[in-house]
Amino acid sequence: MSRLAVRLTLLIACLAAMAGAAFLLLTSSQSERKAASALREFQVTARAAAVSMADLRSAQQSYVAVGQGEDFWFARVTAIKKEIDDKIAALRASATAPEAVVHLEAAATVLQEFMEMDLRAREHTRGQQLTLASDMVFAEGFDLTKKAGAAIERALTAEEVSRDAAAAAGQRQLAMALGVAAGVALLTLLLLVPVKRRAREADVALIEPVAPAVTKETLLDLKDFGLVTPPPQVPVAEPGPKVDLGRVASLCAELARVPDTRSLSALLERAAGVLDASGIVLWIADPDGRELTPILVHGYPPQIATRMGNIKRDAVNLTASAYRTGLLQTVKADAISSGAIAVPLVGGGGCVGVMAAEMKNGGEQQEPLLSAASIIAAQLATLVGPPAVRHKTEAAG
Repeated sequence: MSRLAVRLTLLIACLAAMAGAAFLLLTSSQSERKAASALREFQVTARAAAVSMADLRSAQQSYVAVGQGEDFWFARVTAIKKEIDDKIAALRASATAPEAVVHLEAAATVLQEFMEMDLRAREHTRGQQLTLASDMVFAEGFDLTKKAGAAIERALTAEEVSRDAAAAAGQRQLAMALGVAAGVALLTLLLLVPVKRRAREADVALIEPVAPAVTKETLLDLKDFGLVTPPPQVPVAEPGPKVDLGRVASLCAELARVPDTRSLSALLERAAGVLDASGIVLWIADPDGRELTPILVHGYPPQIATRMGNIKRDAVNLTASAYRTGLLQTVKADAISSGAIAVPLVGGGGCVGVMAAEMKNGGEQQEPLLSAASIIAAQLATLVGPPAVRHKTEAAG
């Protein structure tokens, strides 16, 4: 193959890589917009169903109101029930999380129980047995509509968590694909840059003048007259931070043998030593994924550790951001506060918590330490999950 053909092939490969990256970026952006639109529609429908649930309860309570027309409110309850059924059916059709579908089916079952109770309440109302009708309407009716509304809220939360996890995974895949495309394009461009051939040593010897011999005495005389200056001192760059991979491997091996989270205190202290962190807090999500609970603390006084409250999923802070996105988050140190990192604990079912660490000596900007933190967090994710019962925070030192 000729040299021109090789260069043309490399150029085509470079253009193909850039075109593929642009296409991937465009399709990813379109998918994100569609997903965001679908989530907004799901949220609007779920909230409308919750409002209709309150209307259903109020309409049924009008059965026993003095001076109200029974037939009108009977028909009103039937119509509202049908609207709610339609909204639940629409939510089930657009739900992507299996947990959301389960909660929506539970809401539909509760509504069926409500309608069975409603038939009995109508019979009592027609028979002027208003006391019995009132007991059913204000007791059973209130409880059933409240239970159905709570099931719809849980379905909405599960769907939001599932879609956020999917969006974070898509962003990671897009970043990896764009990185590969950029690497291919850069390598191709470097190969296309023309490089001059090195002259042979014999040719150089023919054209380069022979430098006169300079003795030690001559060099000293030239220095005295200022004609020769010593070479400048080149500052030696300080080596970057080193992570002891042996300690990281040993720590992960110990974590793999931990029977439960109560045995993590000593290992959390070792993790702080590996990461050069002054404090570490292990946050775990609740079963609904609405908030994070601190289950283990190292490096903070007991009075501070016991005052740590839960963090809402939508809170504006480093830990909540890492949980929502599933990506490592950092904040640089300043004159007032130390730097910090928040590493998500991502398992097979998504993000289950966050390992937050307060870093020393600018460790939040050191890639080796961030990589070590990600490895430790990945091992911790296999041990913990959303707690069924919230435990009190433990201080590890």
